[in-house]
Amino acid sequence: MADLLTDQALNELELSDREFIRYSRQVMLEQWNEQGQLTLKKAKVVIIGCGGLGNIAASFLAGAGVGQLVLVDDDCVELSNLPRQLAFEEGDIENAKALALANRLREQNEHIEVVAQTQRFDADDAHHLFNQADLVLDCTDNFATRYALNHSCVAHAIPLLSASVIGWQGQLLLVDPNQMDYGCYQCLFDSAQDSAANCTTSGVSGAAVGIIASYQANEAIRYLLGQRSSLASSLLLIDSQSLQNQILKRAYDENCSICNAPRQKENVNVD
Repeated sequence: MADLLTDQALNELELSDREFIRYSRQVMLEQWNEQGQLTLKKAKVVIIGCGGLGNIAASFLAGAGVGQLVLVDDDCVELSNLPRQLAFEEGDIENAKALALANRLREQNEHIEVVAQTQRFDADDAHHLFNQADLVLDCTDNFATRYALNHSCVAHAIPLLSASVIGWQGQLLLVDPNQMDYGCYQCLFDSAQDSAANCTTSGVSGAAVGIIASYQANEAIRYLLGQRSSLASSLLLIDSQSLQNQILKRAYDENCSICNAPRQKENVNVD
């Protein structure tokens, strides 16, 4: 779990009068307060994927005052994106999603830093992208990238909050390097194929995307504030048609080639 800043580090930061007014409603919350807001101001979150989930999750994090957001996506805005990717307008069509979203977030909050990377996530760039990151959000739309992202986050001991949505349903889980007894993304979905159903082939509800992305942003904020998340040990299934949520307990797969490697390394006895 992300640690709160030390008192000394917090004393080196302060909220401006304008920031204090901007964030006044959320700092009133008992588990948030001014110290929590300063923690968010210091935080860095990397968001992989600037489509429906990334659009909305990033907008909430920017609104909450997360100090640095790094956006990674190599795709361009299309007309069919607009019903669920609400940060984009018709004038953004054919523009890079990462750049268009970054511009929107800068307009939304002048107090944060937004970095746009117009590239597909590549494990070779993970060390640079994850440098000093407190959390990574998986907002991607294909299994190949999710697997690569999960592998990189486990290898670099960076917490990963992964969300996905198809049709009216979505899911959310947290891979916490401090709670690896519950496994990683690949422990759950080792047999999934990139040819599985996706938004292009099966459709998706824009409002359902908004629900799942809101859950993802809420959990990201809670994690950054140092609140313990049950998603580190479970998989949350969200059904926007029935309005029901289901929580499934997770356990690591002892045959997982991703998260068992660091676990086995820790268990090696050194004479």
